Amino acid sequence: MTHQLPREILEKAVTLRNSVRKIYIALYTNGKPSTSTEIAQLVGQARAHVNMRLQQLVDMGLASVELRGKAKYFEVKQ
Repeated sequence: MTHQLPREILEKAVTLRNSVRKIYIALYTNGKPSTSTEIAQLVGQARAHVNMRLQQLVDMGLASVELRGKAKYFEVKQ
């Protein structure tokens, strides 16, 4: 990635396991609330796997989730 990540995002990312870190950084760099399908396409992983990792990020307090109709939109907490 060519993005320069803010220090606070990097500091949080380094504490995560690789599988979660990649999804956390993709969610941040996407720059908007995103579905698990959108993030799965960015990282090249199965949607179900990405959805579980996104929920882990929510449980850890690093991301938030908003229900819009039947879709869940995830976003990195700043």
